[in-house]
Amino acid sequence: MAYLEQRGPGFYESSHVSVPYSVQLPGLQPGSEIVVEGKTNDHCKGFSVNFCAGPNMDSDVVFHYNPRLEHGRVVSNDKQRGNWGPEEIDAHVPFQRDQNFEIRFKISQHGYEVIVHNSPVHNFKHRLAIERVSHLFITGDISVKKVQLTTGQSFGYSQYNPYQPQPGVYGGQPQGAAYGSQPQPYGYSQPPQGGYGGQPQPQPYGYGAPPQSGGYGYNPAGQSGGPIVNPPVPFTGAIPGGMYPGKMIFVSGVVNPNAQRFSINLVTGNTENHDFGLHMDVRIAFGSERNVIVRTNKKGGAWGPEERQAPFFPFAPNGNFDVTILAEQNSIKVAANNQHLFEFHLRSPLQEINHVLVMGDVRLTQVRFQ
Repeated sequence: MAYLEQRGPGFYESSHVSVPYSVQLPGLQPGSEIVVEGKTNDHCKGFSVNFCAGPNMDSDVVFHYNPRLEHGRVVSNDKQRGNWGPEEIDAHVPFQRDQNFEIRFKISQHGYEVIVHNSPVHNFKHRLAIERVSHLFITGDISVKKVQLTTGQSFGYSQYNPYQPQPGVYGGQPQGAAYGSQPQPYGYSQPPQGGYGGQPQPQPYGYGAPPQSGGYGYNPAGQSGGPIVNPPVPFTGAIPGGMYPGKMIFVSGVVNPNAQRFSINLVTGNTENHDFGLHMDVRIAFGSERNVIVRTNKKGGAWGPEERQAPFFPFAPNGNFDVTILAEQNSIKVAANNQHLFEFHLRSPLQEINHVLVMGDVRLTQVRFQ
């Protein structure tokens, strides 16, 4: 399956794709726009662009846009539980054989506006919730040059372009240094004597198992259609659709007045007994440590090497914070208060991550997935 690559804040693109084409979308909302550029074949009978609830048309189809050049009409429809709905038919076909085309799908609260060659041609009202859309599926007698997605909300990195990294920015490493070079091993199973400054080696931050599914402070899969407001801590939330390149997680909150530490974790299950793709441990005043952000992973019960350097420390007692987590194919990029904080290169497959855990001396105001 293909992936859209992020080219800038809120902008994704895939070029020279093969048809049939299936791509996972990083989340649609009112204000999102998808552009499909391609060319019809010289014997084109028809093609379709489908906003699906799964990787192909075997799933529910939230919006099916189907130009039928052979029959001289364009059909718009949806499909639920294997049954097609009533067709909306346009007698005018704005496509010709062996011709380049550009289709724009503008998404609003009311539906999908279809624009071909800069001319509006159809409005399809929502029949299924836009949140159902997880994939774009294109098939038929065409070649596709480019697919672009502009989301309704940008990533919000006002001073950071992930495709133009600045020297010394990633994790605070100097230019030319190996990323995460010479990290201190976690060694939590057999901590070294003395630890940091005579303190015992700190354990990764956790509180044991979360409440049972559906209980207090737990957000099970399939029940996260909107922002989760003022959730209790510790918080465990299923990541809708799982993790894939372009997936974003927004965590907002307030650090407790006498905070020592808190952590944000990307985990392969709903408890801390599972593997950690990323353990982000914010240590404000823990033992002898002050203002440190420790990053590591855990696999098979063993903690990996730590990464500690960062360009700044954005957390303070009684202080508000907004953390944005962006998934890429081989790394996780984290911003705090609209500034790039660090990049963590994954040590296990991104797709294994399916939950976010937040624990410690913090009050959450909102958790949101996109």
